[in-house]
Amino acid sequence: MGQMYSKESGKDQMLMTMERELTSGQKAGFFFLGFLGGVVGILAASLMNINAPYRPEGTKMAALGFATACVLGTLIALVGCVGSIALLGAR
Repeated sequence: MGQMYSKESGKDQMLMTMERELTSGQKAGFFFLGFLGGVVGILAASLMNINAPYRPEGTKMAALGFATACVLGTLIALVGCVGSIALLGAR
């Protein structure tokens, strides 16, 4: 009986350790939350994990997603502007 108890406490210890760090799937989830949700996504990522030890990392991944969306949006806009200027100039 004592042996079984130590196995259980070992399992609990492992679960607690796992909860401190985000898995790659969770990181991707937070990234896309920020990517698609913008500032609201960052806020949601921060608030939904208010007491979790991995809260800063989740918020950071959401912020990274938002930054990526901003950079991609800017690049797409620039390519669109340059393309339309080239088309107008070609006439």
